Amino acid sequence: MFENSSLKATLQKSIVVFSLLLALCFILLMISYAWIVEDNVFNRLVSSEAQFIEQHYNDTGEIASPRQPFMALHPGWESLPEKVQQLHQLSPNRVEFPNGSQGTLHLLPITLGSDQWILAADVTAFEVTRDYLPRLIPWLLLALVTVLLLAFALSRYLSRQIIQPLEYITTNVKKHSPGEPLTLKDSLPNNEIGYLAHAIQSNVKQLQTALTRETDFTRDISHELRTPATVLKMVLSRLSTTQPPDKQTLLQLRQSAQQMEQTIHVLLALAREESMQTETLCLLEEIEHCLINNQQLLHHPELQLQLVVSSEYRLVANKNLLYILLNNIIDNSLAHASEDLLNIQLKGNQLCIANPVATSSLENPLTPGVKSHNSQGIGQGLHIVNRICQIYQWQVHSYNSDNWFYLTINFSG
Repeated sequence: MFENSSLKATLQKSIVVFSLLLALCFILLMISYAWIVEDNVFNRLVSSEAQFIEQHYNDTGEIASPRQPFMALHPGWESLPEKVQQLHQLSPNRVEFPNGSQGTLHLLPITLGSDQWILAADVTAFEVTRDYLPRLIPWLLLALVTVLLLAFALSRYLSRQIIQPLEYITTNVKKHSPGEPLTLKDSLPNNEIGYLAHAIQSNVKQLQTALTRETDFTRDISHELRTPATVLKMVLSRLSTTQPPDKQTLLQLRQSAQQMEQTIHVLLALAREESMQTETLCLLEEIEHCLINNQQLLHHPELQLQLVVSSEYRLVANKNLLYILLNNIIDNSLAHASEDLLNIQLKGNQLCIANPVATSSLENPLTPGVKSHNSQGIGQGLHIVNRICQIYQWQVHSYNSDNWFYLTINFSG
């Protein structure tokens, strides 16, 4: 188990703490730089005065007094205070030494002839950094508070831009109930977060679709195959080992096997993931493909076909399912037509397939197992058409008019 922690609070705390540490580092760096610059100015003044004294001694042989009133020349380290001598012994390269309370000396040894002299500069009165630091502290604190406020404002802004969309996605995913669509608002930012939300929504939709297909497949297998399986069992129970089966028994066996074969073929097509993958198809080309490859047309050489479908019309569907739909419609029309006439016409988004019939149609030919008395089929063809139309939310209807049977499919839903 992971400990509950707020990503929003973590982000805000991290930004504020980081900004605080960064501001403190810059303040310390600024103060250190001021001290270093000031010390180097004093050291250069002392070095310049030492060069003057050495040059004067080399030119005249006399030891000149320092020109600056805050500088003094001492004959060796022994003439300096004991505290300075002790610090020099501990650190021979040291330049800056304390001069009593709140005082500072900058010392530089110079050699005049055979003797060593110490040039001392009392820079206490010129130490600007030490004097102005108390005055700068309020301004530094103000700058520090300003940085913290800006950091807090930045953390709030990033929280709204990053954390709030993530919290929105997390909350909706937690509240999401299995079986219901996951709906995320379109106002999410168009960046990685928006892509993540789109991916989650798409994956949930795919999982729900797969679960629905599995549920439908299980239900359909149980419902659609139970009847032909029962018929097969009953027929097989009546068969005798001594007498050959009669024509009615063979017809029942053939129809049950055909029904199971068609049902398994369609249900597997509906349950496959690849059957849910769609593409833009030319309706006229797919109808022509199904007509050319239909075996029943060989038994209707005098068929009068009227095909009025625009070659520009496109629809989005799965090619395999569309073939199943069109083949079942064509097979149904050829099997039940009273004359060798078949009209296929597209008006707007509505496809109409019509064929003449000798008798009136059944009340609901789109339901499974419904067929006319003289039909040799198994009553599944138009039911399969209805199932496929339900997947794409196409509206399918059938009716009779003037001894013609009409089947219409509205592709616009």
